[in-house]
Amino acid sequence: MPVASKRKVEARKAAPIVAVEPEPQLQKIDLPPPIKVTALVFSYDSAPALRRCLAALEGSNDRASIEILVVDCGSHDESAQLDSEFSNVTMLRLPRYFGRTKALNIGTRTAAGEYLLFMTPDVEVLPTTIPSLVARLESDPETVAVCPLLLDTQAQPIEQFFRLPTPATGLDLTPVTVDKTAEVFPVEYATFQAFLVRKFFVKGINYLDERYGDSWSDAELCYQIHRVSRKTLVLPQVTALYTPSSPYAESARTILAADRVHGGAVFFSKHYGFATGLLFRIKSILKALFTFRIPLFAALVSGAKIDGSQTAIL
Repeated sequence: MPVASKRKVEARKAAPIVAVEPEPQLQKIDLPPPIKVTALVFSYDSAPALRRCLAALEGSNDRASIEILVVDCGSHDESAQLDSEFSNVTMLRLPRYFGRTKALNIGTRTAAGEYLLFMTPDVEVLPTTIPSLVARLESDPETVAVCPLLLDTQAQPIEQFFRLPTPATGLDLTPVTVDKTAEVFPVEYATFQAFLVRKFFVKGINYLDERYGDSWSDAELCYQIHRVSRKTLVLPQVTALYTPSSPYAESARTILAADRVHGGAVFFSKHYGFATGLLFRIKSILKALFTFRIPLFAALVSGAKIDGSQTAIL
């Protein structure tokens, strides 16, 4: 054998054997389901009701896809500390009572879900309530908002649905009686006590109009849905429990009434013309004067509303 070939053979024999490591196997990671719904609860001094509301939300089917977000509007009771009892709840604490409209806008901008369930602490959902509402929205692209039927402790429906306000009706809303045997029931106006809406629609109208303080933003959103020929539906077979609470002190009644008049004036000015809104405000001022509601008269003349600057609600 030639010397060169012999050296090559010897070199091959002397080469170390290198162990080949097996390629690492990719591990399957179970990611949590994406957030589909944000249950957005507006709360003020409602700790007992809020505790029941959150416990009911925690018991929802598909809980992993539901974000629970509480906007606490300057409560003085233990409401703001309830996140220590409900570790999976996000609590946004506002320093003062800025009103429902601003609070819901803050929550909406924070919400992770594609659907928003506006709620009050008075509502306790059933395990199937939220999934049933979501299923309807997902199957019906013409519908923007859906609501459960709220029942009181005697299993009777509460006043929750109305005709849209007009200058002729003013503050006197016309209730709508829902057919409890129907699968779906269209309405013009549903309150925010339990109101599931597509978030993209709220964002599309540049969020709720903050010229409204505590009142009328629900009427405004329903008006916008009606204006574009989309639907707000009640699902009478989908229910939740409603137990009313009264968190507001007697001293707050005047500013709440003045805020309601202010909201009505904004609504009618926006949709029926400036003169209509001004006339509504003037009539409300004169009515307060002639019925000797002097504190309300003074509040209306001064243009008082709920925006965080009031001292009646702290």
